[in-house]
Order: sequence, then C-alpha cells, then structure tokens
Amino acid sequence: MARTVKDAAIILQAIAGVDPYDNYTSAIPNNGSLPDYVSACKLTALSGARIGVARNVVDIFADENFIPQVAAFENAINILKSAGATIIETNFTAAEEFLNSTAETQVLNADFIVNLASYLAQLTYNPNNVTSLAEVREFTQTFAPEDYPDRDTTIWDTVLDTQGWNNTDPRFWAAYQQDLFFGGEGGLIGAIERNNLDAVILPTDFSSPFAAIVGAPVITVPLGFMPANTTVRKNNRGLVTDGPNIP
Repeated sequence: MARTVKDAAIILQAIAGVDPYDNYTSAIPNNGSLPDYVSACKLTALSGARIGVARNVVDIFADENFIPQVAAFENAINILKSAGATIIETNFTAAEEFLNSTAETQVLNADFIVNLASYLAQLTYNPNNVTSLAEVREFTQTFAPEDYPDRDTTIWDTVLDTQGWNNTDPRFWAAYQQDLFFGGEGGLIGAIERNNLDAVILPTDFSSPFAAIVGAPVITVPLGFMPANTTVRKNNRGLVTDGPNIP
C-alpha cells in the first residue's frame, strides 16, 4: 500500500526474496534471484501487458456509496490503456457465491488460533507468559490499559467460543477446499489462466478478499480524491472514513 506505483516497487524490492520460514519462497525462479522492480517503473513498461478487469465484481459492489471510486477506477483503466496495456474484460465466476460463504472467515479463524500460538512460542521475551489466543484474550480483558470492554474482544470471542475449532479439525479442510475454489477456478487464478493475464485490477475497497483467499499479492495506490461534495461518514469511533478531497 503506497502513494505511487514506484513507491510500491521500492517496498517490494526490499521485502521480496527467499524466507526460511516460508517454503513457498523456495520456488522463486532463477535460483531465487529477483528482477529490478524499481527500474521497471517506466512509461513503456505496460506495453503489451494483459490486464484483466473483473467486471462482475465491480458491478456487485457499485452501489451509491462507491460511485466516486468506480468513476476514478474507470479513468484509471483509460490511463492503463494509454500506457499500452491491453484491457481484458473478465469475471470471477464464483464471486457472488464467495461473498455469501463463511468459508474464508472459518479458515482465518482456525488458522489464527494455531498461528498466533506458533508466533508466541518464538518470542525471546514474553513477560506475561501468554502462549495462546485464550491467554491473550484473558490478558486483554484484565489489564486496565487495554481499555476493555470499550475496546472489545468480540472477534476473538467468535474464534474461541462461537466457532471453537482450529485448523486440525475436519471442518477446516472442507472450508479450505471452498477457499481454493473461490480463489482458484472461481476467482482470481481462474480469470488469470482463462485469459492469459498478467494481473487483475479492481477498486481497492473490494479487491483484497479475492487475492487473500489464495495468498496472492495485492498492490494498492490512490486512484485520486473524493469529490468536494462528498458526504462525511465516520466509523463507530468517530474516525472519518469518507469525506471531501480524501484519497
């Protein structure tokens, strides 16, 4: 998430590479050598690139709250065309099914229980000896500076009490298989393979789940600014989420 594409390339240059804790990175081509992402940022770089637009996803989300974003997105498509990209209209065939499914959340919840415990086990300094999500929740609820219950633990309560199972449970496998379909044949990977795409673009507000579900990378940069007459909207803590002239 960066101000410009080049800024994102600089970040990517720093974080890409082989990671001994991530076996997927052992499959990096050319014995793990990386291209020069930063020097690739030039006006001719998109010449011949095949960029997909998941049109049905845009249509699903394009209600009155997203009109300015969608308008800016359409303008960005024209900019990509002018830079030499070939724009391919495509669809994520299982997009609606995915959005009505709980599989992604179930997998996230189940993995979170196990992965947090794994992370805590690697700490060289753990003054409160919290080793699990349940213990982190208890600490959060009893340590005054955590400001519980105003800052609540609802998501953790759902993971531990409502769902209550981790990724060793048979129910995890079923949910995970759904994820692979929603992100694979029925989603991002399927669209890329069917259309021989280099990338797929979507407005930021509704792009991340479709990539995250299969561990695909996302780059996001501002499309422009909200119109001067945009109605100010705030979240439940009074922070502005929409307003005039914000990115």
